[in-house]
Amino acid sequence: MNLQSGRSHNERLSFEDFYEKYYDRVFNFVYMRLLHREDAEDITEDTFLKAMAAYDRNDTAKASDLTWLCTIARNCMVDHIRKSRKGKIISFDGTFDIGEEDRELESLNDDTERRIYQIFQKLSPEERELLSMRFKLDMDYSKIGEILGIEPKTAAKRVERLLKKCREIETNGGKRK
Repeated sequence: MNLQSGRSHNERLSFEDFYEKYYDRVFNFVYMRLLHREDAEDITEDTFLKAMAAYDRNDTAKASDLTWLCTIARNCMVDHIRKSRKGKIISFDGTFDIGEEDRELESLNDDTERRIYQIFQKLSPEERELLSMRFKLDMDYSKIGEILGIEPKTAAKRVERLLKKCREIETNGGKRK
């Protein structure tokens, strides 16, 4: 029995149930990195297609299902960005075509969501990914470290620094005092 998932390899969820359980979390993980809804949907779809092809080979003793999916999603994002650079569709540095970021911002109804989105626009994709793993996916520092290839203490320190940076952005637009 896998302690992380609470089931043995033989007690595996159907892929349909697996998809239902993790779709929103994977989508949010990707979206928080890219801040582009259509690209996040495409990458999430690619992630689950690849996961479906390898589902029987996934060993939950090595990594939790969510850790496994986030690793696939990160690889899909890298692939997407490489393809995009050739076609100049999006930029991985967080910049958008004129007007595109406004459509995303306008789609948010809640003032808190709008403030968070505006702060996230000022963070790098890597910073957004880290905060997404910690707070949106509720991953502990050991899982974050496993995905990013860093020590848990390093992940914790990076999150601490990022939260400070977010407070500075909200307080004075990101300008250093």
